[in-house]
Amino acid sequence: MLALKNVGWPLTKKWNFKNENLKMEDQFLIFNSKFLILLAFILRVFRLGSQSLWFDEGWSWHLAMMPLAEMIEVTAGDRSPVLYYGLLHVWIGLVGQSELAMRYLSVFADVATVALLLAFGRGLMRGKLGPRWAYSIPALLWAVSPMAIWFAQETRMYALVGTFCMTSSYALWRWVEPSRPTRTPWLIASALCLAAAIHSHYYAIFLLPAHGCIVLGWAVSTHQIKRYVLPYTLAVVGIMATVIPWLIYAARGFAYSDGFVFPLNTIDGRLMEWARAFISGGFNAPSVAQWQLLLGLALALQILALAWLRRWRALMFVLAIAILPLLSATIAVRVVYPYKSVFHARYLIYAAPALCLLFAAVRPRLSLLAPFALLAMWLPNVIANYTDPNIARDDTRAAVQHITEALTPDDVVVMQRDNFAAHYYGLKGAKILAAPKGLHGTLTNETQIVNEINTQTAKRVRLMLWQDDVVDPQRLLESTLWANGFQIGELNYRQIRLPLFQVQSPLRPITFSPITAQFGEALALNGVWLRPSAIAGDWFYVVLRWQPLRPIANYKVFIHVIDATGKLVFQRDKLTLSELMPMSAWPTDQPLRDPYAVVVPADLPAGEYRVVLGVYDPATQNTRLSAMLNGQPAANNAVQIGTVKVESRK
Repeated sequence: MLALKNVGWPLTKKWNFKNENLKMEDQFLIFNSKFLILLAFILRVFRLGSQSLWFDEGWSWHLAMMPLAEMIEVTAGDRSPVLYYGLLHVWIGLVGQSELAMRYLSVFADVATVALLLAFGRGLMRGKLGPRWAYSIPALLWAVSPMAIWFAQETRMYALVGTFCMTSSYALWRWVEPSRPTRTPWLIASALCLAAAIHSHYYAIFLLPAHGCIVLGWAVSTHQIKRYVLPYTLAVVGIMATVIPWLIYAARGFAYSDGFVFPLNTIDGRLMEWARAFISGGFNAPSVAQWQLLLGLALALQILALAWLRRWRALMFVLAIAILPLLSATIAVRVVYPYKSVFHARYLIYAAPALCLLFAAVRPRLSLLAPFALLAMWLPNVIANYTDPNIARDDTRAAVQHITEALTPDDVVVMQRDNFAAHYYGLKGAKILAAPKGLHGTLTNETQIVNEINTQTAKRVRLMLWQDDVVDPQRLLESTLWANGFQIGELNYRQIRLPLFQVQSPLRPITFSPITAQFGEALALNGVWLRPSAIAGDWFYVVLRWQPLRPIANYKVFIHVIDATGKLVFQRDKLTLSELMPMSAWPTDQPLRDPYAVVVPADLPAGEYRVVLGVYDPATQNTRLSAMLNGQPAANNAVQIGTVKVESRK
């Protein structure tokens, strides 16, 4: 209601076209605003509960079900503070904990952002910038934005953070606007909303430099430094008085080890990541790349339109709240956490509706092309959001249903990390373990989880893997199961993998056969395990134990299976471990396990075959590192690591 009133529409009168006291244009604007809010609501509630909760949403539910004191303690060790989870706790108490009910909190928040953009567009761009209906273009764009719709349908804090930040920016505009005689309440409202945003997600703090630049710019341009700077400084002190104690308490939540190597956080790389999310939503649609240039041209056209109209204050304000948080965040991440995965485009979602404000100016008329270009860019992705199964969230619901239906009394289910979305759907009757326990961390040793499986005397082990290249890059658990049984099936639900193993109890650690081999001057191989027999058409497994001697480059390893005549019959070439644990990042003070799984050709004749191994530079392909076995040069720079007996499939 406040948003519509600030657009200048007469809310004190009845909203209908029969009211003769309203001008036709006012009637149209009222109808237009109601239509946009209704459109935004429909797009966000459509199929709201159809997708299951995914990993992060399960974490939100888990925290929201905690008592407040425990919630505060747990979130202090996380990368998101407590406010959203506390609000969700209250919300669940009022409306329930179905997927639909929990996601409604984000829906209402994002619809409020659409209403706020109606007010913001009218207040920020008033004047002869085009027809009055053009002020609703930012609200229209955000109503159909795939980024907005995607995160408005999640049980996460991002939509709420966007609402808090946009409200804070709108209140700041009302405070700095010279035509407002009583402005202090707006400054207080801006400070309170920004503090709430920061207590919902830490990345909201990057709006603070943007607001500071706006106030300083206003103060200098109006020669009223004392009038603007002093009250704003007091407001910032008030914000930080609520934030700093929490940051001190929760400092351990920022820099915990991810356990893997993250590519360098470059400023341009992170900005492009945000631009892709702005175009496509929370996913990478196939059409993203071709639209990036169009987005840049559309923004440039709108900036030129505002400059041509000499709306310098409006242009400065919008660019500040849209661009400065992006620059501040990407620079801070690059400087403070250059090799940590502490950035995601959704953390800065509040810059997106601010960017939409640029499109409220439609004079000259050529600038109308820009919002239409955005609509043309977004609509296919909005449709894909509802229809493309490759864009849907991980189907935890279906994964849990499959596990439950296939469950036997002798099964043990092992999750990689505690997948609370799976707990939400309830693995009824299952013996559930987690490796490692909790939300964070990586698996560095399989001994504890193997002992826990043994206490259950399991005959089958079902793994529920999510981002296993992150959580268990050495595949410690899977390779241990290779050595203690065999895989009898696997299903995938997007990122969720569900391999099932028949095992012999008790499980034992892998016994590596000692080997003394060295490749080049920096890489030693001191242990090998391979399955001595395999069936044609089935899996053949090899596990290597490397010992880096000094920092090395990123090499590839080949495993060749050779017949008695020296002919290569099948092979496996790959970068060791994964892209998140390349050789160049291996520590030199500990051995690393490197697993290989390859399918034996179905038509391979029965017989015994030699297994040889070598290392080469992928940049040159054929250049193998020199190989030594027991101190002697190996023929063809390839070391024999064992033999495998292949049996024909019966």
